[in-house]
Amino acid sequence: MSVKFQMVLPDDLAIRLKQEASSREIPVAELIRQTMEEKLAATPKSRKRRPLDDIVGRIHTGDGNLAARVDEILYGKNVRRQ
Repeated sequence: MSVKFQMVLPDDLAIRLKQEASSREIPVAELIRQTMEEKLAATPKSRKRRPLDDIVGRIHTGDGNLAARVDEILYGKNVRRQ
């Protein structure tokens, strides 16, 4: 089974595609299929993203005791422990 797509490309990309397909002596559609296959094969399988994935590892304090000092770091030195 096949699915048909219709795309609008910038002129410069369409020209480059036609030139490359011509140099390989294949139809433009075949070049697009091959290129998409190569691109998808080279892309790592995506894993399900968690909400905080984008910020994990962005804060580096150099403090190995960060968990014990979280209130002090977030709220300042004068935080009273209960």
